[in-house]
Amino acid sequence: MVEERVACVIVNDASALIDLKKGRLLHVLGDLPYRWVVPVPIREDEVLSFSGQDWQTLEDSNSFEEFDLPSGLVSEAFDLRMERPKLSANDCFCLVTARSIEKSILLTGDKILRTTAELHKVCVHGILWIVDELERLDCCEKSLLIQALEIWYDDPNVRLPPQEINSRLKLFQD
Repeated sequence: MVEERVACVIVNDASALIDLKKGRLLHVLGDLPYRWVVPVPIREDEVLSFSGQDWQTLEDSNSFEEFDLPSGLVSEAFDLRMERPKLSANDCFCLVTARSIEKSILLTGDKILRTTAELHKVCVHGILWIVDELERLDCCEKSLLIQALEIWYDDPNVRLPPQEINSRLKLFQD
């Protein structure tokens, strides 16, 4: 059982996890006062290409857990997929998981998923919010955040607004 030290749950989609891994921030996520939830289909998705060590890093934080969707939520996810065919099945699993957990935040970098979450009144943030939280709560050295931002800025597969990255880099480097 996860220690009840947190008031909020972060439901992670694959894009957020991939970007957090690229930014070398997995090991500090457990220092934030949140419980981290990954729906089982996301964890098992080969697109993540997480090693056993990557998962162990998350699990060692004692604030990480897998969420095995009950059949009712699986049905909701499939219904949502029929309504919104541009969402992947895994996007739908993340959204219904976030809807089902009180005080949850959906963490995603996917624009379509973000828009759909907002329509469903689900609180949604991206990985730059995680950077802001890590900095605000002084969970790691600013040099680690700068390194992550620079990695994301240089990676064409990470779709973050360059102006947002630059503003944080300027703030953290001053």
